[in-house]
Amino acid sequence: MKFERFIRAERRPITGRRLAAAKRALQRQADAVALFPELQPTETPEQRCNRFDDASVATVQRWRDDEAERWRRARRELRALSTAQQAAVDRRWAQNRFMPKTAVYLLESIRAVKKGEQS
Repeated sequence: MKFERFIRAERRPITGRRLAAAKRALQRQADAVALFPELQPTETPEQRCNRFDDASVATVQRWRDDEAERWRRARRELRALSTAQQAAVDRRWAQNRFMPKTAVYLLESIRAVKKGEQS
């Protein structure tokens, strides 16, 4: 079965440009709350970059987990079909080379075969 690999969660390297941008952002935050010292940002530019990377990695991992669950569901539904229906899903899946090979499209192909729709 054809499929497209999902993006991987990767941390971006901390470069001088990222540190300078983080430093400018922290300065803007500090200037915005200049009259309230308790609201001043306390993190360093490195900590800010790491916080953004942690959030990004967590988001991508959540997307990957959701996509993996969709693939498990699609395979479960495909196994529940009759042999003829499985062959019809296979044909529908393989015939269109422009259709993205994602779990959502496999589920849609299964739904269409169950309903008896023509490709």
